[in-house]
Amino acid sequence: MDVLCIENSQETCEKLKGLISSLGFDVDCVVSSKVEKIKKILKDETPPVVVSPKDMEIDMGKDTLIFLVGECQDERCLTMEYSEEFKIRFMQGIYKASIPRVKELLKKREVRKNMVYVFGLSWGHTFIVDVSREREIRKILPKMANEDIHFFIAVRERPEEYRRIKNSKVVWVTDIVGKDRIKPHNLTILTDSIIRYIEEFENAIVMIDCVEYLLLYNDFVNILRNIELINSYVMEHGSLMIIVVDSKAYTTKEYSLLSRYAIEWKGV
Repeated sequence: MDVLCIENSQETCEKLKGLISSLGFDVDCVVSSKVEKIKKILKDETPPVVVSPKDMEIDMGKDTLIFLVGECQDERCLTMEYSEEFKIRFMQGIYKASIPRVKELLKKREVRKNMVYVFGLSWGHTFIVDVSREREIRKILPKMANEDIHFFIAVRERPEEYRRIKNSKVVWVTDIVGKDRIKPHNLTILTDSIIRYIEEFENAIVMIDCVEYLLLYNDFVNILRNIELINSYVMEHGSLMIIVVDSKAYTTKEYSLLSRYAIEWKGV
């Protein structure tokens, strides 16, 4: 067992168990009133992580990470918004822990693919990243890389830097003809290439850092349609898309449309 989940109600307990299990951890769930059962599990199973709504007067062990989730008010803990917030906070807590046996959990293959949550990202969503944070997002991509994650990266600048990332297909958007290059007016080719990549690889991360360059050759509405088409595939396949943009390059209406179905990434 990796994680023991303790909650006040069976419904909330099962919900949190499902969330943590989806991150690749082996989880057991116990209602907080069953104190003797909790003590027995702690003694026999010695889970590295205990998730609890409050401090309990039980010896959890000095090399155990106690993850306090707080009381769930109303039904907020059952909403999709809370689910994504919880996954991010939980994975960040595991990542920052200094306890060796907790850090070991990050080596599990089922867990490694969910390193995206450590960096404030989540599967099945599109994120808008301001150009001022482009360097920050560029640094975390290699930290998410492993044998089960594949990257499709379309950029205007520095394509060679991204080619160092494991399992990455890097496309340079340029007017110069050559291998792994797409001309900016060939928007349909770029979109189709991304969609095929998402369909081919189960855990695909798409990063587009060339939208303003594409605008020199295509109108905004056409670009938006293609981005939303890719976004539909991201949601359907549980992939992840990162779009780097300069918000100053758009009107208020354009930026609102661009970010309507995306999450603004605020950094780690």
